[in-house]
Amino acid sequence: MRLKDKIILGLLLLFLFLIIFSEGQQQKLNWYPSYAVSHKIPYGSYVAYHEAKHYFGDQLKDVDVSLYVFFEKNPDAKGTFVFYNSSISFGKTALKSLLDWVKEGNNVLIASQNIEPALLDSLKLEYSVFFTKGFNNSLILDFDNQKLSISDTIKFDKFSYAQSFIIKDTLSTKNYLKLGHFVGNNDEQDVNFIDVSYGKGHIMLHSFPYVFTNYFILNEHNLLYYNGLLSYINLKKPVYWSVNVQNGASSNGIFQYITESPGFLWSYRLLFVMLLLYVLFEGKRRQRAIPVVNPPKNETLDFTKTIADMYIENNEHKRIALLHIKHFMDFVRHQLHIDIRQDEATLKQKIAQKSKTNIEEVKKLFDVIEVVQNQQDIEPKTVLKLEKQIEKIKN
Repeated sequence: MRLKDKIILGLLLLFLFLIIFSEGQQQKLNWYPSYAVSHKIPYGSYVAYHEAKHYFGDQLKDVDVSLYVFFEKNPDAKGTFVFYNSSISFGKTALKSLLDWVKEGNNVLIASQNIEPALLDSLKLEYSVFFTKGFNNSLILDFDNQKLSISDTIKFDKFSYAQSFIIKDTLSTKNYLKLGHFVGNNDEQDVNFIDVSYGKGHIMLHSFPYVFTNYFILNEHNLLYYNGLLSYINLKKPVYWSVNVQNGASSNGIFQYITESPGFLWSYRLLFVMLLLYVLFEGKRRQRAIPVVNPPKNETLDFTKTIADMYIENNEHKRIALLHIKHFMDFVRHQLHIDIRQDEATLKQKIAQKSKTNIEEVKKLFDVIEVVQNQQDIEPKTVLKLEKQIEKIKN
């Protein structure tokens, strides 16, 4: 096995060991207040949503679009809208559409710790905040209606503060109906559930959205309180359950499902680790090593130099000069296309014209050629002079 393969195998085994080790560790409980209908964590609303599905049956309709889009697509919708989250804010346009819808005789139930001021101002309400210290870490909830009053005390000990509603217009209280309360400071009953008449319809506000969470409903007898809350919704008309305003609603999808499932999550991580290892060790392009091919060596110059050295060593300067003359005449015939068999004067004139050389330089060349041809022995300087004159014509 190659060293590289051993490294990859070792890293995979180490990663698998870490997966097994981490699976054996106790996972921390997620207390994020998502309120999402698909979340089974303590502050998800999976139980509340499915209890409502059982309670309302086919009357329950999921709404996963904005209010503006919903009313555009369903202008004749009648019934009750349900919203709950840690904070509720509709925006100016959506809020106007919702209030106009309520005026026509429809109802709205909103449960939130923070309801947008524009809605509270429209209903002439304001918040009064009480913190945990005043409740000894426990909140007691109940309904004002004696038929719905819970004999067992409903308590909730996982919160930082609670809020009650205060009517700003104390001179006109006929449009307000107190539906529920919690025991606040000095054992006073502070209103946390109120019904406000608005046009032909009603807006019910609840300041404690935790009643929709899994942790609340599954705690002792708290399901009785939740069912009592649902009883204020009209069963004879559709119930539009908003599933897109919750904190955790935006994370719904396949990746949210993967991250919530430990098995899928670790498989997802393992996939990325394997891809990383592949990129590091196997991602390079594989091919056979290309051998180095040296270019053919030009030995012509070496051969020429060897022959020239041989002539020089033997003092055969005339033979070298004659070879220069022969090559020059070949140049005249093949490059300048001049017949060398014609008379010398004409030949000189044509060489000068074709090579674009001064006629005097051509005559000097022929004078050197004549010296070489007529003398038995020539000196090296004559050979150099011949070469220079030939180069002047060729270039």
